[in-house]
Amino acid sequence: METKCAAFWHHTNIRNDNRVFPCCRFKEAVSTFDGNIQPILFSEAYDKLREKSSNNIPITGCEKCYYEESLGKESLRQKFNKEYDTETVSLEFLEIGFDNICNLTCDGCWAEFSSAWSIKLNPDAPKNSHIRSIDDITDLPSTINKILFLGGEPLMTNRHKRLLNMVADPSGTEVVYNTNGTFMLTVDVIELLRKFKSVEFIVSIDGFGKLNEQVRHGSDWGDIIEFLSQLRQLNFKTTIHTVIHRNNWHGLKDLEGLVRHLGVDWTTNVLTYPKHLDITTVEDRKACRDFIAELKIPNKEYILKHLDKEIA
Repeated sequence: METKCAAFWHHTNIRNDNRVFPCCRFKEAVSTFDGNIQPILFSEAYDKLREKSSNNIPITGCEKCYYEESLGKESLRQKFNKEYDTETVSLEFLEIGFDNICNLTCDGCWAEFSSAWSIKLNPDAPKNSHIRSIDDITDLPSTINKILFLGGEPLMTNRHKRLLNMVADPSGTEVVYNTNGTFMLTVDVIELLRKFKSVEFIVSIDGFGKLNEQVRHGSDWGDIIEFLSQLRQLNFKTTIHTVIHRNNWHGLKDLEGLVRHLGVDWTTNVLTYPKHLDITTVEDRKACRDFIAELKIPNKEYILKHLDKEIA
């Protein structure tokens, strides 16, 4: 099994509470953020990751990619290796989640990434105790040419704008947002984004209409359709991303119809954590498999193999 991953040479993921991860899939932090991005890739933790990776030693935290590859799906590791080399160390791709501030309590999410979940689970706790943030950024390496904003919900605060205003060469920098699609872009944000090389919004939608409102609690379907319409008018690249789990698989056909109608990109993945929401836990797994087999959805073969592997 090959384990070498270019992310350890060119990428980092900074999350709330000043935690640094090699990528979005890692569950355990490898170092702590102090506002200075420059030294992250040159830390001892990253040196060890590159050493293991170069020697094809399996790395704890990379299991999701290994699993996908075992079922024939192109993993995030393989995508990194297509885009980046493993000869030089320079931070080119920054993923950053400034905080866990979010207005939704989605199935499969939890308080680490949603203040709304924290409030729901601990309604009597002090208000400020629900917010988990990172320190202000003191520098932004000029080598960065791609920034992905994560959450919480990145459009709920102005911190994404402050970071974008620090970019030395907007015309050479790609910007991507992971968003729940419930907040319209303001005029000042639009003007700022127009300066960048490319702009993409990955809109998390896990069902059509009422189903999305049920599995992404707090969302309003009308708001999401309005947001998608705004992105279309602005000509910003739009990708709908769907996480398939036991509570939404039955609505994929309706969602497939929406994507086809809008003519936007669509990506899917299966939820594997928390385990009780994995589609392999549905009562009638054969019915689930037969239903998905008839659809035209991204990663269908991987989804079916996931069901087959677990059933076997």
